[in-house]
Amino acid sequence: MAGRPLEAARSLSAALEEIERLDGAAPSRERLELRCNTLITLALTDYMLFGLDAASARFAEAEVVIAELGDSGLQARLDYQRASIYGRVGDLASAWHGLEGAVQRLDAFTPREQCSVHLSRGMLAFELSRPQQALESFAEAARLAAALGGVEQEFMARHNEGYAAYLLGDIPRSLAGMAAAELLAADAYRAPARLDRARVLLEAGLVREATEALHAGLADLPDEGHDQIRAEFDLELARAERLAGHLDRAAVAATSAIETYRRIGATAWVAKATLVSLLVDLDRQQRGTRLGDAEGGDDVAVARAAAALADQLVEVAGELGDSELADGARVVAAQALLLAGDAPAANTRLLSLERVSSASLSDELDAAAVTARTLVATGDLGPARRILGRAARRLAAGQQGSASLDLRTARAVHGVRLAELDLDLAVPRGSGAVLEALERWRSATDRLPSLGRPDDEQLASLTEQLRSVRGLMRGESDPEVLRDLEADASQLERLIRDRDWALSRRGTARAVPVRVREARAHLLEVDRDLVWFFRHRGRIAGVGVIGGRAVLRDLMPADRATELAQRIRVDLRAAATHHLGPLSGAVWSSLRSSAAELDAGLLHPWRSSRGLVLVTCPEVSALPWSLLPSMRARPLTVAVSLTSFARRGLGVGPPTTGPAPEPPVGEMGVHISVGPAVPRASAEARALARTWGRRSRIAEPSSRQELVAALARPGIVHVAAHGTHQVESPLFSSLVLHDGPVFAHELQPTGVCADHVVLSACEVGLETGRPGHESLGLALSLLSLGARSAVAAVAPVPDDVAAATMARHHELLASGVPSDDALARAVADVDDVAAAFLNLGGQLRP
Repeated sequence: MAGRPLEAARSLSAALEEIERLDGAAPSRERLELRCNTLITLALTDYMLFGLDAASARFAEAEVVIAELGDSGLQARLDYQRASIYGRVGDLASAWHGLEGAVQRLDAFTPREQCSVHLSRGMLAFELSRPQQALESFAEAARLAAALGGVEQEFMARHNEGYAAYLLGDIPRSLAGMAAAELLAADAYRAPARLDRARVLLEAGLVREATEALHAGLADLPDEGHDQIRAEFDLELARAERLAGHLDRAAVAATSAIETYRRIGATAWVAKATLVSLLVDLDRQQRGTRLGDAEGGDDVAVARAAAALADQLVEVAGELGDSELADGARVVAAQALLLAGDAPAANTRLLSLERVSSASLSDELDAAAVTARTLVATGDLGPARRILGRAARRLAAGQQGSASLDLRTARAVHGVRLAELDLDLAVPRGSGAVLEALERWRSATDRLPSLGRPDDEQLASLTEQLRSVRGLMRGESDPEVLRDLEADASQLERLIRDRDWALSRRGTARAVPVRVREARAHLLEVDRDLVWFFRHRGRIAGVGVIGGRAVLRDLMPADRATELAQRIRVDLRAAATHHLGPLSGAVWSSLRSSAAELDAGLLHPWRSSRGLVLVTCPEVSALPWSLLPSMRARPLTVAVSLTSFARRGLGVGPPTTGPAPEPPVGEMGVHISVGPAVPRASAEARALARTWGRRSRIAEPSSRQELVAALARPGIVHVAAHGTHQVESPLFSSLVLHDGPVFAHELQPTGVCADHVVLSACEVGLETGRPGHESLGLALSLLSLGARSAVAAVAPVPDDVAAATMARHHELLASGVPSDDALARAVADVDDVAAAFLNLGGQLRP
């Protein structure tokens, strides 16, 4: 009809008159079918011109013909057209009934029409909150469209299939569907698809990536028109910036969305944007700043005003029939009332919530956080703790949806507020409760089994292209060419991450749980103490297990600890340069002064003389702990958590296919990989080979395949090569071998079964912290994928110092000294700058 229903109606009416004139007294079956089809099409134009009654009259005429012919195929076509009209008037139940009738007789439609039927059914299933049926319909529509070469229809179907998977909580399948749609050369308006993808990224916890996608989408919109979609981008941007903690940016985006929605009269969307704006204001108040522009106003009064506005939004949502919006407003009202000190009123709002659960993990956890805080405020601490426990399990279950470490670590951002509340409740109850609370939220990825996945051809191809580009970059000096290569590398990294996120988890392996009490017993068995640092109310505190006894201590201001840690990192990098000249004394003086102050504040209060297991927090992560006076020559392991350390010592995971029996150290195979352009690497490898004798094997020249295969077997793996930590994209941290770099993400298909991985390379022990206290890096990836222990550096180390330290470490290891003790003695014997090397994860013990 091309948007001209009146012209269509005239033509169809004329055709109908001509058919009736030709039919005479005994119309043929062919003419009856033609009349019926004309009536079915005319019903749509009559609806558009005269309303539902006129359309129903046409359908009644058509049904008389269908009854005369006994043609179920024509009935299916009528059902589809009637469903289309019912969907337009909002009678979704009748529309669904009609579509189901059409689906029962798909053979009545051409293949292209069948694709349209499935697309319509999928869209209606969305409206009826039936995402599983939507997923099935879109998947079938995509299959049909691909077979027919209908690129535009396939784009729509694959993208919507991805969105349906998102509504079902299957983030990997969602991202896979959307990525597949993006690769199609469809002449389609892509702004809605980009907005949907940003929403999924945000739900996945990939906040930075979602924010970048939203900014890019906004930049691509034309200056004129498109107000609705522009406001939707602003609204999602407000949510993303709030989750990232950028409240000023979030407020600006939310205000922009509200103003646009008001201008175009989008009442429901005004309510949704106002809700996000209220959340931003409440976050500001919780940080100790004023809500809105109320200068000098009373915080309680402002919070009550926010609650009143949220209550108004509940009424608006009721008028619109939007239960999701209503529940969101009730949660915000409860949060505002809590800030106003009215816990009973907050509880009343929460009791009226309609939904039991939500497809959105983030919404579900936000509601759990407010509910738990309300229970705490009313003195119901037991129920509050139970809600927190359930929420932690829900978050862990949400992280199991992918084999991608990137995706598994990202979703932890949604548990930050709950983890903080859990810790607040635990501190007054003492050290045991604090240990349990910290364990509940930390290292969710480490608690999960490392499920290997089949090799993916697309991912392998993209990675090979990236390896080639990186190789060209190393030999390029022309700045312009280098810029082009960097752009190519960035694009390939984006495509690789997209594919990595999309690869679903395979298998059913489960990590064997280790309880906190079992972990504490293991510390005594291996003669180690543990200290776990955490930030609490502006200070660094710690819970220790010293001589088997749990102790809780308040240690030092968090800002001062952060300042000292940063100074140590900077000074250590400078100290690694052998050509400091006159500056050497000043650098080392500053380094030792900072280390001594941090030692006095963080370690001395524990009065521990045993080897130590440290669990750090972001403020004091990636430090050369052996430089602290009380740690000189003292065994040290930096672990992800208490149970993570014990699990590795007890040999219960998280391996790819189950724990392999650990042979005695003297019987382990030792694989040695050597990278190019490292002056002392070959000598280092030969020294290790002499130490281990026939059990060792030097792979020189070393290849990526050999190293990946060695890491997938039990034993010891040593790599002497150049290494790089990618701060922005830690899964592209790498070790450079003779056939190019080995990226962290490449180890995911096979997993890691090595007992001890020694990385004689600069900075690959560094980690990129993510919201939610999860981190990523090359060494951490090895541990998350199953390695029992690792040695890696958190700063550059001169080649000669690295070679000497590694030789000594292996000598001690081969003689039966545990890996943490062997490294501590090696550092003490060689050079202070070797303190950049840390023993990570667990121990290799004879």
